Amino acid sequence: MKAISMRSLSTNRSIAAAAMAFLIGGAGLAGCGNSASKVTVAQTLPTAWSSGAKKDVETIARKIQGSDAKSCKKVVFLEPANIVAAQQRYDWVIAPTALADCDAFGNTLEIATFESSKDRDAFVAERSESICRRAAAVDAPIPPFQWATGDKWSVQGDTRGGVDRAAKRLGGEAETRRCPKNERLGWSKAGVANVRAIAAVTTQANVQCEGFALMERKSFLQGREGAKTPTALGACLSADGRALFVAGFDKDSMPKDDFVAEILGDKTVCAAPSQAVIGPDWAAIAPAALAPAVATATGGTLGAICGS
Repeated sequence: MKAISMRSLSTNRSIAAAAMAFLIGGAGLAGCGNSASKVTVAQTLPTAWSSGAKKDVETIARKIQGSDAKSCKKVVFLEPANIVAAQQRYDWVIAPTALADCDAFGNTLEIATFESSKDRDAFVAERSESICRRAAAVDAPIPPFQWATGDKWSVQGDTRGGVDRAAKRLGGEAETRRCPKNERLGWSKAGVANVRAIAAVTTQANVQCEGFALMERKSFLQGREGAKTPTALGACLSADGRALFVAGFDKDSMPKDDFVAEILGDKTVCAAPSQAVIGPDWAAIAPAALAPAVATATGGTLGAICGS
């Protein structure tokens, strides 16, 4: 995916843990295009990359190269002055300490280094989300984003295979991030529309639903192959940083009551009071203090509650 670069869940995880891992851990970019990126780490582009930062990038490139002399043979640094326009065009506020391209595994790999892992995570999210939003505005199809990340660095590539190889040589993690307007992540079209509509109504009622993200259906099914699923499942973060889950259902899906029982049986969800809100073809699990407002906004009915 050269045009948009600058030049696994455990099988024993509960539904709640799996959905939260996607929401907080990165694949929550499934929600991009529907909510603005909220970045708290601000950093100014330097006038030039420091020698130390450039050395760090070179070290990463040499690790990617390994014993293959053709991989990352040439490292081309993208100087700060040359990326200012992109920063302004996409409203990016996170800057790397150094940025460079090299070719390996049939990919152009963009290597970036950072002051902290927090900056790295914000950079990856900001790059992906801003392009998702632009694509959604004009209904343009966007292929998945391919990233490898590790301690204070990221590598963006063109293919998952290439990024997987880079991650393996660097001892990092590879991930794929998708724009939701063009990817339903395995759920039914009607189910996705349903849960997004409920999340949108919740937000309009001034109940914070930050970064609504679809969970991948295939990850939902890990450890429960052959089981029925909701028609779609997504999650967002409330004002206190807790999860608000929304799932859709129909006559052929997982029973609504089974879904609610599993979520409300999760120790993490119920560490603080949580309550179900039930609709005709959907169910939400919200922090108990917010559940009445969610019910009022959506026309749902308050259901079971858990937690101290």
